[in-house]
Amino acid sequence: MKKTRFVDRIIFFTSLFMVTNYILYLFKQFIWSEGVLPVVVCIMVITLLPLMIILYKKGVFDRLPRKLFAVLKGIYCFGLCFYVASFLFLCGFIAFNSVSETPTEELPEKTVFVTLGAKVSADKSPGIVLRRRLVRTAELMKDCPEAICIVSGGQGSNEPISEAQCMRDFLVSRGISADRIIMEDKATDTIENLKFSSKIIKDRGLENYRAAFVTSKFHTPRVQFLCSRMGIDGVFYGAPDSTPFMLYITLVREYMSYCKLFLWGR
Repeated sequence: MKKTRFVDRIIFFTSLFMVTNYILYLFKQFIWSEGVLPVVVCIMVITLLPLMIILYKKGVFDRLPRKLFAVLKGIYCFGLCFYVASFLFLCGFIAFNSVSETPTEELPEKTVFVTLGAKVSADKSPGIVLRRRLVRTAELMKDCPEAICIVSGGQGSNEPISEAQCMRDFLVSRGISADRIIMEDKATDTIENLKFSSKIIKDRGLENYRAAFVTSKFHTPRVQFLCSRMGIDGVFYGAPDSTPFMLYITLVREYMSYCKLFLWGR
């Protein structure tokens, strides 16, 4: 009996943790949409986990054979515990896997910065995450006056212009010459950002340039991993993340991205 109560408590608190995460992320989605699939995942988690607890409390699963029920309950409990442990591990991994940035004075004159896109606002201005990346890019470009920049990001269904166009306009407004900016406006995710930008580097004969990738700090570990997997050499710069609360919600989304990466390879 004590063991059963202990397992029930684990299931309750791990379910509460997971549901809370996705409620917070769903709340962000209504303010700052990042696509349909994340909303579907949030609604499934928020609906199914409490439903499972309600059905269990009402004795619906008592109809199952005792041994089968014990096995299914064990698997369910393990899955919830795995989510909590792996999510907290990811938070720690990202928090402590800080980028050792190369000082700009050590970069060669032939450097190509690759800035990865993010959400564009309805008024065609960069969203909070993208703005931080672009401010960092402008600083780097001013420190390296001979460098060029590839701005990478296509146009989402809920974006008025492509991320690349928005990024180019912002950098020009910050005093960066348009001649130093190359637009890559087809990418729809991080892998395509890297793939299509690398193709531009090759097609334009820029292989002898030092590649320097600019993204958000929370995003940098995944970009480094993908570059390593794709055989792309470069250095990395991380733009400051937002408030701790918003960063935590962003990590809920980043967790889904890592799951997608390890399950489907992208």
